[in-house]
Amino acid sequence: MRSVAVAVLACALAAGCRRTPPPEATANAAEPVKRADAGPSLRRVRGGTDVTFTVVSDTHFGFGDIEKDNLRLAGKIDGIAGVPWPAPLAGVVAKPRGLLVTGDLTEWGKVEEWQPFVRTYGLDGGDGAIHVPVFEVIGNHDKVHGPWVEEQVRARHGGGRFYAWDWDDVHFLALGEAPDDEALRFVEKDLQAIHRDVPLVVYFHLAVQGRWSTGNWFGDGDYKERLAHLLEGRNVVALFHGHHHATDHYEWHGMDVVKPGAVKDGAHTFAVVRVTDDRASVAFRDWERDAWVGTVDRRLPRYAH
Repeated sequence: MRSVAVAVLACALAAGCRRTPPPEATANAAEPVKRADAGPSLRRVRGGTDVTFTVVSDTHFGFGDIEKDNLRLAGKIDGIAGVPWPAPLAGVVAKPRGLLVTGDLTEWGKVEEWQPFVRTYGLDGGDGAIHVPVFEVIGNHDKVHGPWVEEQVRARHGGGRFYAWDWDDVHFLALGEAPDDEALRFVEKDLQAIHRDVPLVVYFHLAVQGRWSTGNWFGDGDYKERLAHLLEGRNVVALFHGHHHATDHYEWHGMDVVKPGAVKDGAHTFAVVRVTDDRASVAFRDWERDAWVGTVDRRLPRYAH
C-alpha cells in the first residue's frame, strides 16, 4: 500500500432470510457481533490480531445467467484457505472470517433477484453455497425499484442502515451505498468508542475518486470530504468499494482504496485480505484462472498502548 512496493494488475473493464442479531460476545468469537447502531466498543484484543477475510463486489443477480458465475465464485472463495500467498507475501491463506460484498447485489432490486443472492451467499456461513458469514451493503442498482433490497439487508444485520463489528482488534464499518448525513453521524458516534490506533476497515459501494465518483449524490456533495475528515489520523487499513467493475488500488487522502473486482463484466477477481498487529496485505485472486494477479502490502502503525 503506501510507500511500499505495490504490484497490482488493473483490469479494464429470501425475503425469508432474517435473523435476530446475536447477543454480545467476546471479540474472539468466530462470528462477530453485528450492531445496528454505534454502541460501546467490544473488548479490544491488543496484540495477537490475525484476521483474514475476502471482498467482492457487483454480484448483479438478475443480469443474464450471472447466478452461475456467482456460484462458481462462491466455490473459489470456499477453497481459498490453504492456498499459498503470492510473492512477496509468505505462508498460506488462513480460513477467511467472512466475505464483504460491496454493493450492487442485484440488477434491478427485485424480489426475484434478491432470493438467489440469499440462496448463493446465505448469511451465517451455514445457509448458502458459501461457508463463511457474509456482510453485504447495497449499491445503486439495488434501489432501482425502491428500497426493498435495502430493507432486507437492514433486517439481516440488526435493523439499521449501517452496521459495525469487530474481528479481533480490527473494526469494520459497513456504510451502505455511500455515506450520507445519517451515515456520517453513525461513523462519528461509532468511532467515539474506538481508540485512534485501532485498525479500521471501511466499505461501501460508490467510488471516492476518478470518473466513477462523479454524477451521483455522493460525488456531488461534500460527503466524501466529511468522511475523510472523520477518518483523518485513524489507523485505516483500507477503504473498499465497488461500482467500477475493475480490479484496482489507489490512494485517497493518504488512505488505501481497493476495488476488489466484480462478478458482472470481465474483472473476475476477489480480494483476499490479511490484517495482523503490524501489517495489512491484500492479494487479488482471478477466479477464472485460479491465479493471483496483484498484491498490496504495508506496515501498520504500532499500537499507542
